[in-house]
Amino acid sequence: MKEIEKKEYFFHGADCTDSENRIFANLSIDSLVESYFAGDDAEFCENHDFAFYASGWQSWGFGGEIDAGRYQKKYFPIVPQWKQYFTVPGKLPENLRSKKLLVGSFFIYLRWNLNGKNLYLALASTGNVSDLLPPVNFYVDRKKRKITCTAYADGKTWHEGDKIAELAIFSARDFFELRKITQELFLTDNAERFSSLGFLNTTPYKNKITLGGWESWYNHYADINNELIKVDLESLSHTENLIKTHFMDSKKPCVFQVDDGWEIALGDWDARKDRFPQGMTALASSISDKGYVPGLWIAPFIIDWRSDFAQSHRDWILCDKKGKAIAAGLNPLWGGTFGKNQPALPYSYFCFDLSRDEVIEYLDSLMEKVVNEWGFRYIKLDFMFSGMICGNFKNGGSAYQWYDRAVKVLTKRKVNKKGENVAYLGCGMPFESSFKSLPLSRIGPDTKEAWDVAWMKKANFPSRTSAFLNMQSTLGHAFWNQCIYINDPDVVFLRYENITLNDKEKVLIALVNYLFASQIMHSDDPVHFDTEREGALTKKIEALYKLFEFEDFGLENRNSTSYFIFSKSKYSTDSKYTGFINLSDESINIERRELISRFREKTENLETVIEYGNRDGEIFTFEPHSISIYERK
Repeated sequence: MKEIEKKEYFFHGADCTDSENRIFANLSIDSLVESYFAGDDAEFCENHDFAFYASGWQSWGFGGEIDAGRYQKKYFPIVPQWKQYFTVPGKLPENLRSKKLLVGSFFIYLRWNLNGKNLYLALASTGNVSDLLPPVNFYVDRKKRKITCTAYADGKTWHEGDKIAELAIFSARDFFELRKITQELFLTDNAERFSSLGFLNTTPYKNKITLGGWESWYNHYADINNELIKVDLESLSHTENLIKTHFMDSKKPCVFQVDDGWEIALGDWDARKDRFPQGMTALASSISDKGYVPGLWIAPFIIDWRSDFAQSHRDWILCDKKGKAIAAGLNPLWGGTFGKNQPALPYSYFCFDLSRDEVIEYLDSLMEKVVNEWGFRYIKLDFMFSGMICGNFKNGGSAYQWYDRAVKVLTKRKVNKKGENVAYLGCGMPFESSFKSLPLSRIGPDTKEAWDVAWMKKANFPSRTSAFLNMQSTLGHAFWNQCIYINDPDVVFLRYENITLNDKEKVLIALVNYLFASQIMHSDDPVHFDTEREGALTKKIEALYKLFEFEDFGLENRNSTSYFIFSKSKYSTDSKYTGFINLSDESINIERRELISRFREKTENLETVIEYGNRDGEIFTFEPHSISIYERK
């Protein structure tokens, strides 16, 4: 197989300022196939369609494979502001607007399967590993078998010889080789990027980071106050919940994060006196006193037009060329309806012009307050995509340049004034422009205590809160884990109140998060811990976690909603476990030979570890919304 090829692209000509996304390359899929595959492999790829792997431009977008012959579903804009969440910012070149194209950002691959043999052809934008370059997007024409590559640099002035982009192109034969090459491309600093997270590491294994804890969002949402948080904090150590059994009992580092609901308003980042009368310093201290790392949610780039801060800093808000404030998204709690309190569509919120030096100074002072005055040490930076929205910047330039400057300021406090380590979690963040400053990242849309949201699904909203969609992206980004990012998959659910997920779905989420990502977070209310049911389920999950502690799992898509999974043991040259994940709404029949095909040494016996389904001779039937795993005997 051909070695990794790096291609650099430079600007040539008279100085030019981009008014739209810049096309810098047009690649022929068949020419790439001829370069990276040979013989029957090349012939097969040239004559067959491919599964397409795409990642969204920011972490709430879909990340995963799209089946051969299929396309991404078009969003029905029932909420126009939500298009910002998944649509590549800036202006799309006219010749790309009307075509039926597959779209991926930062990292894509095409995959063919020839009689059980996988053939991956991958393209990754690697320019930001060592430089500061605009993020890259790929537009794939299935029919013409062409890939158009663009750079989002709207507003940037190019000069002769400026570097536009760098692409790494390579082939791989399976998940583990794909991940290995990805690690070689992006982890060039021998994991130095990840070292800032070491104080939270819960695993003793070299060159691996895992972490976790409790957070308030997925049970209480924004309805929190000091008494509620205090009771949760006290109760965590008094019931056999997952936080106690998985972290505290073994004296592992553990985060306790307060999520949205503590602040006066977006932009007015101080404690609501009616909810937290003792203030944020006292709150952080109470968390530390219990032995947890105090965590706090904040969305530093966005602002509510009605807030006191917005009213006194109107000129700091990003506007278009006509001077109209640009909506960054929609949230009924963060925006007015009509009139002087809402310059855009109802419930819109807005974002800062990050080109302004005074905005950067404000962000610096905000983080100084959060880290050194209040004492929080695990900072969840949310809605970060808003820093990449295209606008009429006061100081010109392109969004990616200002975003990079701002994120470096936000995350520069790796140690607080007491000498304690500080970590940052990125969420809703642009992938390509963030991995150097925010190595711990959410890698999918928010999960939910329900499998999906019907009306959002019908609208094809790819950034919706959904357990199903969240797991698709967790699995889709699994080969990034410990390579590009330390992947945060979102929370696991084990409770029986305020939830519609069944036990089968809870086990699925818990195992997907553990086997294919690196952070275990939990939001269940320890005050209402159900000793009988929740206790039994917690013990079951803990036993599975312990069983798979030394296993490294990979996956292969059967299609966009089902996956073969298999392990690579740290103590063996062969796989020990095989299994199947079914995210679809229908049962799936799989032949036994497909389950054992990833073993080097063939086996006659598969012993059930966990199974949701049944067997009839050589046919395994897997239930909807399930995971099944078998051990080779």
